[in-house]
Amino acid sequence: MSDEEVPSVEEIKSRLGDEIPVEEEPTEASKANKGESEVAAELRNLGRQFAETLRTAWNSQERQKFESEVREGVKSFADEVDKVIRELRESPAAQKAKEEATTLKTKVEAAEVGQKARTGLVQGLNWLSEELGKLANQFTPPEKEPPAED
Repeated sequence: MSDEEVPSVEEIKSRLGDEIPVEEEPTEASKANKGESEVAAELRNLGRQFAETLRTAWNSQERQKFESEVREGVKSFADEVDKVIRELRESPAAQKAKEEATTLKTKVEAAEVGQKARTGLVQGLNWLSEELGKLANQFTPPEKEPPAED
């Protein structure tokens, strides 16, 4: 074999055809595509892991216990506020304020009735005055205009 020349890769390829795959050196484009697909795969894996972590955290006993404690705390808070409001409604100061508000409401309504009565009276008197004026015009002969000068 020393007398023979060593065939090149291209010659071997042409002799064998497509029977034996020959690894080619990766080009820059294939390297870039492989890098992009690796990034996409890693992001996909990260997304799956993140979703699984959230799912696990949501279903955890710690979260359920925390939720239960928050619910109990909010219920206790609402019960205390309700109790204070009931006590305030029944207190003498609240009763007095309620009575004063009722009295004030009555006074305001009475003032409104009085105002409406005054407005109605003024309108009625105005109408009567206009009607009397019309009646007076019926009894009074119209004034004759002075003759026009030529």
